[in-house]
Amino acid sequence: MSVSRRADGRWIVKFREDGKWKQKSFRDEQIAYAFDSEQLEQEETDSRLTAGELVLAYLRSRPDLHRSTRSSLLWLLADGGPAAFLRDKYADMLNRQDLERMRENLRAREVSNNTMNHYQAYIQSVLAWGVEQEFLSRNPWPFRKLKVVKPMISATLDDLLRIYRELPDYMQWAVKTAFFLALRFGEVELFSLQWSCFDWQRRQVMVRQGKSGKIKTVILRNEAYFQEAYERFREDMRHGITLVCHRNGMRVLSYKTAWRAACRRAGVRIRPYDIRHVAATTMLANGADLAAVAAQLGHSSVATTGAIYAHVTPHGQAHAAEIMPTIEVKALKK
Repeated sequence: MSVSRRADGRWIVKFREDGKWKQKSFRDEQIAYAFDSEQLEQEETDSRLTAGELVLAYLRSRPDLHRSTRSSLLWLLADGGPAAFLRDKYADMLNRQDLERMRENLRAREVSNNTMNHYQAYIQSVLAWGVEQEFLSRNPWPFRKLKVVKPMISATLDDLLRIYRELPDYMQWAVKTAFFLALRFGEVELFSLQWSCFDWQRRQVMVRQGKSGKIKTVILRNEAYFQEAYERFREDMRHGITLVCHRNGMRVLSYKTAWRAACRRAGVRIRPYDIRHVAATTMLANGADLAAVAAQLGHSSVATTGAIYAHVTPHGQAHAAEIMPTIEVKALKK
């Protein structure tokens, strides 16, 4: 936008309209500046994105985004969704009241605090991306997540074995893979794992973690699992199947019904996610080093592993005390 005066005394205002530069002349200077101010305000308004427009722009820019995250964002802002009211509001105008309203809508659907935090994180990621792309000057939702009381996990290896016997073949193999590779059970990590991640010579697997997106290296030393995995790999390669865990060559998209049925038959209550927990506690209970277990799990800090599995590590501490060498009492008196 610019205002200038011609030699004949008229005032010229240059402005953009539909992406093209135009100009308009005025006899009165005040009217010219008022028109220029209106055009500036209009251009600023036109460049602002609503939350719905920002989400769509984000999704278009992220073709690699996992489908569960993509569908969650679309569901949140869809008609009847818990955050549908955000769709037509300017993204830079979102505030704490909007967040609380979304939370209340989710509570009405009996959604847990943990799941609400996930939905909040999805929208915060979109807003952060908007700041990076300079659509927004700041992230309007810098708010903390809700406090979550994590349930105590009491699942044991015996519980897992009882359920394992009741599962169909494809689920048994999935359980083995989740256990020996310490994977998170589900579409993002376990059921997306490809045979190309296996290094058969080094006996290790490179896994992209669903939670952090970081790569972890899992060492394979269980001979029975290694041999079965290699046989399945060769068989799958003959049929052009790239997924490690599948159902007749098809991606596993639903497994909860089969899992619940197995739990009922076995008389045990355990979540699929608990397989990873059982793997960690089994390693620690058998004397594995805490740092090594952290590496198998993909934890970035040993402190994280120690905090989660503190109830298991005392065995290792007792073992450490037992192996201390004997020192003569006389030597201590000197």
